[in-house]
Formats: sequence, structure tokens, C-alpha cells
Amino acid sequence: MFTTVAYTQNLDPAGVDTKIAAVADPHVRVQGNDIYVPTLNRLMACAAMVSTTVTVQYARLDAPSLKRVSRYVIAGVQGAAAGNNLPADPQDIEFHYTGLPQLATNEAIDAIVNSDPAATQFHSVVLWLSDSAPLRGNYSEIFTIRASSVTAAGVSNWTNVGLVFDDVLPVGRYSIVGMRAESTNMIAARLVVPGYAWRPGVLGCNSGSHREDERFRRGELGEFAQFDEVTLFTVDVLANVADATQRFEFDVVKIS
Repeated sequence: MFTTVAYTQNLDPAGVDTKIAAVADPHVRVQGNDIYVPTLNRLMACAAMVSTTVTVQYARLDAPSLKRVSRYVIAGVQGAAAGNNLPADPQDIEFHYTGLPQLATNEAIDAIVNSDPAATQFHSVVLWLSDSAPLRGNYSEIFTIRASSVTAAGVSNWTNVGLVFDDVLPVGRYSIVGMRAESTNMIAARLVVPGYAWRPGVLGCNSGSHREDERFRRGELGEFAQFDEVTLFTVDVLANVADATQRFEFDVVKIS
């Protein structure tokens, strides 16, 4: 199992290492720049959206347990020379399939960026925390269901959006084994399933042609969560410019 958390802030790092604010979150403890590591305490993946105005730009993570050997620098940042820094096409996500760095439960972890844009820009870091290495599922049939929302997404916070599904699902229980999320200014999106503690999610796509990371689709990471056709689920979206239309695809397996 895994969950998704994020940091984002509109600022000019001015060429020095600068902590960015953690996004307020109802399912993990957040205080200022700090996200406190939950029981899912292994770093499965991370992505950084940083201004590319100058030659030197990077992001890194800072936590006591990550200093055992060296600083944890996020390899490969994505962004823009001006304006909102959005996920790249194709997306650039640093994954750990083996050797997942282990964090200490309840310690604070910070995201630090370094760049020097001409004016303030939104800089963002998204983390995926898990209990173990991702394990590809072995499924006989995977179906993709589509949904949309016309909810006004707030700026730099997780906004929960209700879903309108294209099709009515047959009665039963389902496993979600993949996800795509899309809106013009989306940074990330994550599932909110009634009764489930975690919020697994994906990096956002900004158009219909935007190429998502295929590792988040069709069972490559195993199960995200389960739901039934009565309770269904919603989605949290994170955008740095207000959005009002979102589109989603969910890869599902009918399990009963």
C-alpha cells in the first residue's frame, strides 16, 4: 500500500536552498514546512517541479534518517522558465523498486528547492510513501472507467472533488489498480476511499495528450485501494492555479 503527500509554495529561492511549505493534509500530520512520516515509512517515489530559469536547479529532501549517508537529491526536475511549474511531458518521477529509503515514523521530512527565477513561481514536490517495494499485480481482466468533475479546485491545497462516472458499474466490489488524472494546472491527484486510511495518487496531466507515467497504470504498482458500487470514492486534486474541470481514468478489477 502507498499514499501521496505534497509540498508547494510560490516563491523565489534566489539561488539558495529554500524549504517550501507542506500542503495541509487531513490524513497525515503537517506543520509549517514539515510533513510527519506516517506508518507508511518507506520512500517509494518522488517528483519535483522547479523553475528552470537558470542552469542550476534542483530539489532535495531533508529528514534525520536520510542523513545516514548523504543528502537525498531528487534526480531530474521538471518545470518552466516562467509561470507555473507543472509536471513534464512525459512525466519525470524518481522511483525506488528496490532499496527503498527507510524513514523514521513520526519524524519530520522537508522539501528543499534551489533555483533563481526572475520572479516568484510555484515550486512543488510530491512524495509517495509506502510500506514495502511496489509489486506488480497479476490480473486476468483490467477495465478502465472514466469520470469527470466540474469542481473549483483551490490554489495550493488538496481540494476534494466529487465524480460523475461515464458508466454505471455492475453490483460488486472492485480493486483500483491504476489511475490517470488531468486538468490544465494539476500538480497531483489522489484517491479518497471511505473507510480507507491512505490516499494513493498520481502526478497530474495537463492535457489529453500529456503522457502519464505508465508505472501508475494497469496493475504495474499493484492495488491502490478497494471500493464497491454503493460507496464509490472521490478524489483530492492539487493545483497551483485555480482549475474548474477535471478528468480521470481508473483501471479496475472486479473482485466480487
